[in-house]
Amino acid sequence: MKDRISFNVNAELYADQFDELAVRLPGNHVFRDVGTRPGRDFATDVAAALAGRMPEEWHEMPAHELDGRDWRCISLFGYVDGEEDQPALEMEVPAAQLGEKARAYLGAALVAAR
Repeated sequence: MKDRISFNVNAELYADQFDELAVRLPGNHVFRDVGTRPGRDFATDVAAALAGRMPEEWHEMPAHELDGRDWRCISLFGYVDGEEDQPALEMEVPAAQLGEKARAYLGAALVAAR
């Protein structure tokens, strides 16, 4: 067994004070209208986006907007040791501090983190 693992971050999930969600992908591409389709989740949507299948409800926004409106990073998506068959999420804030939309979009990841 390895003593250490590497977690390669490929996406960041942000939430603002109004519980709106945004995603930052590699290349500083930022998208809004995230988590608006019922039954979708962060890990699945990001994996699809990284594979070139962008969720149709996402719309690109200027990256500098994440510096305003009280946006904060709430979760990171990446791969353990860079292996695409080992996706993982890391929470940046406690679940109690997440809004309803963020909790729903993170869904199974929040249950697994408990």
